Amino acid sequence: MAPHYEQTQEKGIARLARGLSSMFVSKNFADLQVVLDDRTWLVHRNIVCCRSDFFARACEGKFMEGKQCIVGLHDDDPDVLDKMFHYIYHNAYDDADTDAAPVLLNVRMVAIAEKYFVDHLAHLAISKLNYFAADAWATQGFADAIEEAYTTTADCDRALRNTLLDIVVQHAHDLFDSTQAKFAHFQSMAARTPSFSAEVTGRLAPPLAAFADLGIYRCPYKCRVLFASSMREAQWFNWFCPQCAQMMPSKSFIWWQKHRMVLRPSVEVADGYGGN
Repeated sequence: MAPHYEQTQEKGIARLARGLSSMFVSKNFADLQVVLDDRTWLVHRNIVCCRSDFFARACEGKFMEGKQCIVGLHDDDPDVLDKMFHYIYHNAYDDADTDAAPVLLNVRMVAIAEKYFVDHLAHLAISKLNYFAADAWATQGFADAIEEAYTTTADCDRALRNTLLDIVVQHAHDLFDSTQAKFAHFQSMAARTPSFSAEVTGRLAPPLAAFADLGIYRCPYKCRVLFASSMREAQWFNWFCPQCAQMMPSKSFIWWQKHRMVLRPSVEVADGYGGN
């Protein structure tokens, strides 16, 4: 059991946190204006500057705005900026009260944290992104989040990009399957985001190298598990799926091509394949 004074100390810390949070709402003693277009935030220099190196430098007089107790910002999303200030005072922000998908919002929170050097915000946003993306990888919002991550954040931000790449690699067999129309938006994003495509290729190349002389096929049944086969033309092939426990009766090489994945430019699957 913790000593009584530690419990009292913890209660005091909780009251301090509540006090700081209430200042974000009440604006009492606010001494700094942050202006973005027609939006103005009244904040406290002592609080904002200890959480953000950007505002600390501005208020030290290195920028003209600091002398006037006004900081003017440009090219930011006001809703994202509002969440940034909410985080500064509360050490948390809400993902739900926005039109953006949570995965996309959290990428934007990483970008705003990097831009204004907000202590620990990027770490929280990446953790939240990882949580939401586990269920959102098949959504359009996930593709939009990847594109925004690769166009608005620093190339050296490996924590964010590795989080996204880990999820993409885990579901690559679906996301890059051109026969699934619901992933057309993702594939279009990958085509116009070469830096992302290059990194995905780098992740997938090592495990696929072992199958250089093999064809990669999908189970014809609903489980869609992948398997490798060295089947050749003029051969017939049957296969038992260990995932769904279905036995595929012997089918021709041509029939199997409609279930083949195109993994390398040198591999071509002719249109119209599907004979018996």
